[in-house]
Amino acid sequence: MRNLNHAINARTAAAVLLAAGLSTGEALARPQIPDGISALFPAAQQEGSVSLFVSTDARTAEDEARLEEAISTDLGIDIDIRLVSGAPDPVYIQQLVQQHNAGVEPPVDMLVTVPTLLGVLNDAGAVAHTDWSALGAATDDVAEQVHGLFVAEFARPVIYNTDVLSADEVPTTLEELLSEEWAGKVVTAALPDVFSPWAIGLGEQGALDMVEKLFVDLRVGIAPAPTAIRTLVESGEYPIGFGIRISGEQIENKSPVAYAPIKAPLVPRFAGILENSSHKNAAAVVGWWLSATDSGQHLAAEVLDWPRHTIPGSDLYDMTELMGGVYAAPAGWWMNEGVAAGKAIADLLRDL
Repeated sequence: MRNLNHAINARTAAAVLLAAGLSTGEALARPQIPDGISALFPAAQQEGSVSLFVSTDARTAEDEARLEEAISTDLGIDIDIRLVSGAPDPVYIQQLVQQHNAGVEPPVDMLVTVPTLLGVLNDAGAVAHTDWSALGAATDDVAEQVHGLFVAEFARPVIYNTDVLSADEVPTTLEELLSEEWAGKVVTAALPDVFSPWAIGLGEQGALDMVEKLFVDLRVGIAPAPTAIRTLVESGEYPIGFGIRISGEQIENKSPVAYAPIKAPLVPRFAGILENSSHKNAAAVVGWWLSATDSGQHLAAEVLDWPRHTIPGSDLYDMTELMGGVYAAPAGWWMNEGVAAGKAIADLLRDL
């Protein structure tokens, strides 16, 4: 009876939450469940839990409960979702590779990260060969080369301090930003993946030219990490930051930061299930739910800070509206042209 009451209460709470529209003001439809996913339900229910890596951001028991309640309402099964934080993605993934090579069961069952880092895990044999298409995922959402499923996006936009610059003073095109007027006034991070996404719109050579212009002609300030760009712009030390989206905390605190209306690229995040996980079925169900359902997508944005630019109410949606569009590319581009651009930019940064 306790389990039945728990399921009813979970469904009721989630129904109220979803009826609120998760910032859209509209109720979200119950999803159509593909046969491939529903076939996993008995094994997923038996496994009972999923540990999901959420990068450096700490999450709460309330966050976990919101996801559990919504997935119970949508799919009719109860899965204990554990949100695990840790080192930055590149460091954590190297730890997972080491654990895989040692034959140790991983501390997480699934992670959501950028294609190149998922490729590092896949090359080590640490990603389970999940056939997401056979499970009912949309073809365009599947990164077959790394056995990943599209879940979220982040952007590499230009931000500015609203106390230092008025909207009329902010550059509105990349060409304006790269002019001598902004020399010494821009901060960025000297990492290839800050700049390689721009090759979507500029091409590889165009992205290389942009990097050289920024570092040589504009003499950009260099932040120790992309997240530090936000702090340096918010403090007013630099009026313009290149390569990071505004944080949820800054939005909540109404910090003096805003997006410049310069069309920016998006970087996809793909879910990958760990080969040595003992909860692969439950992980596949949760990964599909986050990727393919209305409530999963909205809660990924709201609870996990994994937005998409197509989700009304998310900061990426508002950013896209401001910029009149964004640069985006399919999974195949990231595993081929994106990797090549990243390597070329890394070589250039070493030489500058």
